[in-house]
Amino acid sequence: MSALGGKTQDLAAAFSRLSRREKIMVGGLAVCFVLFVGMLLSLWISSRLAALQRRIDDSNDKLQAMIDMRAEFETAKAARKKAEQRIRAARHIQLMGTLENLAKQLGIDTQQMEMNPRPTAGNPETNVEEERVDVKIPRITIDRLVDFLVQLEKRSASIAVRTLHIKNNFREPQYLDVSFTVSKFQLKEKEASPGAAAGRGKKS
Repeated sequence: MSALGGKTQDLAAAFSRLSRREKIMVGGLAVCFVLFVGMLLSLWISSRLAALQRRIDDSNDKLQAMIDMRAEFETAKAARKKAEQRIRAARHIQLMGTLENLAKQLGIDTQQMEMNPRPTAGNPETNVEEERVDVKIPRITIDRLVDFLVQLEKRSASIAVRTLHIKNNFREPQYLDVSFTVSKFQLKEKEASPGAAAGRGKKS
């Protein structure tokens, strides 16, 4: 402390020996130095604050993205649950019987109508099975075809027309020859576990 005090006194003595002009110059340099250091400090603080703000903004963006993804997941989950409820409500509908009954109601000749069931297709990820029937109807008018397809999909939300092919009937131009595939979706029945089956066997 004594050495520092001595140096301070020496500087004060040296400053007192300066002329007035020299004192003004030294004072100006000191002020400029202080301002320069203050500016550097201000820039450093501003840079740190800007970096911190960027981190906060990035965190907010990530949080908002997570919230949006959660909302989309809940929406998709609700839509899937609603679809499964509609499918369960229509599980007793017989697809081929529905096709034949609707054709009779609309005056379509079921003797000429061909219906060929295809193997059931399943999706293990959604637990949904697709029952499909290929249908061919010769000599049908465009109006009756539209009525048939519209009424068919109105019967149940689980029934959908998957493909449709239309050809002109060259012998009778007022008629069409059509073929299409109709699908009915249903939830796959869960198979009983071997343990549960064995338990039921013992009880019986």
